[in-house]
Amino acid sequence: MTPATSNGWLLETRGLTKRFGGLVAVDGLPLAVRPGEVRGLIGPNGSGKTTTVNLLSGLYRADAGEIELRGERIDRLRPHEVSARGVARTFQTPKVFGNMTVLENVLLPALAALDRGGHRPRSEILEHARGLLEVVTLDRQRHALAKELSGGQSMLLQIARGLMVRPIHLFLMDEPFAGVHPTIKDIIMETILRMNRAEGVTFLIVSHEMATLRRLCERVSVMHEGKLIAEGSFEEIANHAVVLEAYLGR
Repeated sequence: MTPATSNGWLLETRGLTKRFGGLVAVDGLPLAVRPGEVRGLIGPNGSGKTTTVNLLSGLYRADAGEIELRGERIDRLRPHEVSARGVARTFQTPKVFGNMTVLENVLLPALAALDRGGHRPRSEILEHARGLLEVVTLDRQRHALAKELSGGQSMLLQIARGLMVRPIHLFLMDEPFAGVHPTIKDIIMETILRMNRAEGVTFLIVSHEMATLRRLCERVSVMHEGKLIAEGSFEEIANHAVVLEAYLGR
């Protein structure tokens, strides 16, 4: 399992804030995730969930606050530096290299690590990549160009590519189930649970699909207007007055 810090958290943010002009997209966010968790991050549209993922992955620079991963500050690191510390992510609109093959896409994180001085044998890297493509049911398409995949298959490819990060501690997923075929949704869920149980990968999943998150997550965090407004099991938040007000506008 992924080691925790002395306070028990794998990921912790304090006062995390991001502004776009006069809009405060993330407002003093305190988020803490334990190692080995599958945590849901929910909230109405525009509540700051994707901005939070962009901050955690280094795509955006915070205006204030701190992000710690395994006790180390990562809020001033660039995306490739955050990735090198064991953070993977998917994007809501899959970002793949269309003119590269499926296998080449999956190999990218490991080959980048070799360029940074890594020492994994190429044969081991290839075996790992093929194994992950098997898990997400894309191995038969490994020589196809990525641009030939459906949207759902492109999401599966993003997930396999993210799991090539070594060592992997945290996987950030932004709406991985949006608009995908139910069969692919099941494959994504099975992959999350498999990697969580077998390798102790921690997941933070942004999604509007409550029924799916309920099957995956023991605990969810709820955002509204950039703030964390509630946290707990689905049962605990389902009747939370502030959550109901945020979603229903009462």
